[in-house]
Amino acid sequence: MASILQPGAFAEMSKKQQAQYPPKDELPNVNSPLVKKWVSEIDWSKVPKIPIAKAQIPDCPDCPKKKDIPKDSCWWTCGGCVAKDDIEVCPKEKAWGLTYDDGPSEETPRLLKKLREANVTSTFFVVGSRILEYPETLKQQVKEGHHIGLHTWSHAGMTSLTNEQIVAEIKWAEKIVFDITGLKTKYWRPPYGDVDNRVREILRQMGYVTVIWTKEWDSNDWQIPDKTITNKEVFRNFKWALSTIPKLKGGVITLEHDLFTQTVNVAGPLLDMGMKKGLEPMDIARCVNDPNPYQNSLVQKPAAKKLAPAPVKPAAQSAPQTPLEAPKVVKVESIPSKNDKATEEQTVKGAGSKTTSDAMRASWVVSSLVLVAVSAFMAL
Repeated sequence: MASILQPGAFAEMSKKQQAQYPPKDELPNVNSPLVKKWVSEIDWSKVPKIPIAKAQIPDCPDCPKKKDIPKDSCWWTCGGCVAKDDIEVCPKEKAWGLTYDDGPSEETPRLLKKLREANVTSTFFVVGSRILEYPETLKQQVKEGHHIGLHTWSHAGMTSLTNEQIVAEIKWAEKIVFDITGLKTKYWRPPYGDVDNRVREILRQMGYVTVIWTKEWDSNDWQIPDKTITNKEVFRNFKWALSTIPKLKGGVITLEHDLFTQTVNVAGPLLDMGMKKGLEPMDIARCVNDPNPYQNSLVQKPAAKKLAPAPVKPAAQSAPQTPLEAPKVVKVESIPSKNDKATEEQTVKGAGSKTTSDAMRASWVVSSLVLVAVSAFMAL
C-alpha cells in the first residue's frame, strides 16, 4: 500500500488526510464499518470472559482488593502477573531492550539525534493518534533503523475497555503506522502495563506480542513533568538498578518516554550510564532474537506488476552503523534542548568485531527501507 505522504518529503498531514482517522487522544468509534469488520475477524469463543475493570478512562484502572481479582485474569497492573508469552527481559546477558513510549512528539527528533550520535537503535512504542501531528517523525524513526511498536491509539488503560474498543485502539494505531511506512507492527506495550488475559488473547489473535519491562527498570521519568520526582532521583534509582546487573540471569528492558522535554532531557545521561556499565542497547526484536520484527517483514512483490529492485543507500546514509561493544563514554550529559547552543561531546567508540545479532539488525534495517521504498514507488 502506498504511503499517504508524498515520497521523499517529510510532509505534514492535510486536514483531509487526518479526517480518515479518529481524533487525537480519543477512543475510536466502535460503530464504524471498518471497526466492525476488524471485530468480526476475532474468534470470540477463545477470549476469556473477564470483567471489565473500573477506571476513569483513559486513566489506569483502580485496583480492587486482592481477593476480588479474578484468579484466571493474570492482571499485570493489579497483581504483577506475567503471562508465559509476555516479554519483560532480554534472554542474553547485558542485552538492553531500549524502549521509549508515548511519542512521537516535538521532542522525539532531539532524542533521535542522541541515539544517532551514540550509534544506537531502539524500539519506539508509538501512540497512533499522535502520529497525526508528527508523521514525518515516524518516517525518520524507520529511516534511521529504529523498531516501531504500538502503544494503542489514545493511551487508555486497556483492561477498562470493552472488547470492541480494544480492537479499535490497536487496529487504528496499526493502520496509521502502515499507511505512513508500509510496516505492519507486531509488538505492543499496554499503557500503564495494563493487561490481563482477556486483552492478551484479543491481541494474540491480531498477531501481537505483549512487551512489559523488567521489574525495577522503570526509569520513572514520566513523573518528572508532574514534579513528583527529580532528575537527580531518576539518576540515583537507575544507578542502583545498574548495580544489580551481576545478579541478573539475562538482560533488561527499560521504560522511558519521548513525550516531554523533561523526559528527553534525562534520556541522554541514562543511555550513557548504561553503556558505561557494559549494557548493549538494542530494540526489542533484537533483544529476543526475532529476525522478523514486523508482521510483514518478508516483503512480497505485487503479482500485478514486476518492480525493479529498489536502490538501497549505503548503511551510513540510512541507519546507524553496527554498534561496537563496550563503548568508552567520555562524558555523561543531557541532550541539549533546541535553544541550547552548546555542542554535545561525542561518544568515543572502541574497536570490535561484528556479531550475529548485528548482522540481524542490519537485515531488519534493509527490510524496513525496502518497504518504505516500495511504498514511495507505488505512490508515484
